[in-house]
Amino acid sequence: MKLVHDPIHGYIELDDFAVRLADTPEFQRLRRITQLGFAFLAYPSARHTRFEHSLGTFYLAKRIRMHNPDIDEGVIYAALLHDLGHYPFSHTLEGLFPRHEENTVWTIKHGIIGDILRERYSVSEFLGLIKHPVVSGDIDADRMDYLVRDAYYTGAAYGVVDLERLVRNLVLEGKRLVIGEKGLIAAQNLLLARAMMYPTVYFHHTAKIAERMLQEAVRIEGVTLEEIRLMDEVDLVSRLRSSEKPEVAELMRAIDDRMLYKRAYCSRTELGSGALKELKNALRDEFGHLALLDYPPKPKYEERNAFVRTCDGLKRLSEVSPLVRSLVEMKDVHWRWCVYARKDVMDAVSEYVSDFQNP
Repeated sequence: MKLVHDPIHGYIELDDFAVRLADTPEFQRLRRITQLGFAFLAYPSARHTRFEHSLGTFYLAKRIRMHNPDIDEGVIYAALLHDLGHYPFSHTLEGLFPRHEENTVWTIKHGIIGDILRERYSVSEFLGLIKHPVVSGDIDADRMDYLVRDAYYTGAAYGVVDLERLVRNLVLEGKRLVIGEKGLIAAQNLLLARAMMYPTVYFHHTAKIAERMLQEAVRIEGVTLEEIRLMDEVDLVSRLRSSEKPEVAELMRAIDDRMLYKRAYCSRTELGSGALKELKNALRDEFGHLALLDYPPKPKYEERNAFVRTCDGLKRLSEVSPLVRSLVEMKDVHWRWCVYARKDVMDAVSEYVSDFQNP
């Protein structure tokens, strides 16, 4: 057994099996995967990693299980390993490679950590536990930890959530976690925190621009899935900095020196898949790596679908909370897609996209 001190949860107790899992190369790699990608370019203290987030998710899963003893013990280890497959800079490269969940499966099947897990679980059994509602549900240990942790490390004042009250009022009913009526306010605050974190942190333009520049560098360099799934951020940055391709070296110097591209054009008007592909190809043909299209997915706010136990029976959180309904209605307010460009071609790119949008 080991005790790990955490600024969010205090002391996190790891049992002997959790220690063995955490001491594998696959899990230790998460120390070198930043939780928020390039958010540290806007929030210098946002250097926390997937490693401590995984420990925090493990802690919260244990707390939920303490109030729901029928939950399989394996769920807490699934919570510990749920982010095992993240690529360097977390979600940044998922537009180029399969989602990190798929890489988690691959890592468990092929890594040393899988040998340890097979002492207690079959691979298919454990992969099923990763999909348990405590780990991956509408309101789960994962998002409870990352919202509070991200707010703490960025210094954003939106992560004040009563996790203890929420944890004490989560009850596993069948295959879903249900919020007790006394946990309603805490659940509302969780979704409110997420809604505020999107425009201020997760969609911050500085981080988004750097992430898109890194994606382009990785694409031009031709890094393969077989390479990236084993890399940490030190490996990837070293590879790109030493690239023989001048475009890659230029992009990495710009990121290193924080000489980032600028927003040449932004819009809240959605593009169809055909128009999106056409614009992306047109920009690449006209400007190469100097103009980059960023079309992010819209936030989903899965928490609104969580069930609440009320005096009138089970209700969706969005049904019993006018605040949650308002937040869901506002989810598109801060969404937009942009084209980023190097400063010397910004005006030309802006004019080009405007003409493309309004021929």
